[in-house]
Amino acid sequence: MVKTNAKAIEAGRQRRLIAVQARVERWEKNVEPLLRTVAFSLRQRVTMAAEHVRNKVVVNISRPVTKYTGKVSGRIQVTNRSKRGEFPKADTTMLLKSIFKDVQEIAPNVIEGYVGMPLDYGAILETNPTLDRKFLTRTLFEEMGTVTKILTGPIR
Repeated sequence: MVKTNAKAIEAGRQRRLIAVQARVERWEKNVEPLLRTVAFSLRQRVTMAAEHVRNKVVVNISRPVTKYTGKVSGRIQVTNRSKRGEFPKADTTMLLKSIFKDVQEIAPNVIEGYVGMPLDYGAILETNPTLDRKFLTRTLFEEMGTVTKILTGPIR
């Protein structure tokens, strides 16, 4: 049996979360002046919007579950899981690490940006109404104002 150092793992998760939050805060502080002064191409704008939504999804699902070692069994016990209507909490962080963004030109001057994840488990969380753990669409709707600002600026 391999012993894991749960405190070190949790510290690593916290460091990654702090780094992502700092990146999002830096982005939000600098996006307005940048968009006012620089004319980006449409592809660059869609890429910026997709990256912004991806980063916010990562922040939203970065809250960890609570883990402790059972006194009798010595096994790791998990408590404080996400509740109905909340963003899913990070247990194994597989979902967190698998979030991706992609930008494609599907026709001349038609550019689409995608934010998603390849895991079946994530699709179940996103689409099952009894679980109510939407994290991709909910984040997109919450960030629609910022995405609109990014996409509607002057285009070169």
